[in-house]
Amino acid sequence: LVEMVVGEMDDGGRLSVADSDEKCRATVRPVLLRRALRNLVSNALQYGGRARVAVRCDGAHVTVDIDDEGPGLTPEQLTAVFEPFARAEGSRNRATGGTGLGLTIARAIARAHGGDVELRNREGGGLRASLRIRQ
Repeated sequence: LVEMVVGEMDDGGRLSVADSDEKCRATVRPVLLRRALRNLVSNALQYGGRARVAVRCDGAHVTVDIDDEGPGLTPEQLTAVFEPFARAEGSRNRATGGTGLGLTIARAIARAHGGDVELRNREGGGLRASLRIRQ
C-alpha cells in the first residue's frame, strides 16, 4: 500500500521509498489508510520539497516514517497543527496551503487502527511524520 501511494504521488523524483527486505503486514481499512498516507506525503512534498518514506515493523506496530527537507516546525506548532483547521503556513490562501484538516484526519485514521501520528523535527533539518498502526 505504501509503495502504491508513493508511486501515485511521485511527480518527478521528489519522492522515494527506502529499500527494505522487511515486509510488514497489518489488517487495515485500505481506503482510509491510503488517505492518511496521502495527506502526510502531500504535506511533506508541499512544505519540504522532497520526501523519503520508510516502513518498519516491530511485531506490534507498523510505522511509516515520512521525512521531508523543509524547515520543520516550532515546538508549539508540532502539537497545534493537529487541531482542525490549524495550518503551519500562516496565510489563508488555498494556493499556498490546504484547509488544515489533513493532519487531523491522518491522526484519526491512525488512532482507528490502534496507533497514532507523531511529528518531530529531524537532526540537520526537516520534519519526520510517523504514522504508526497496530499489526
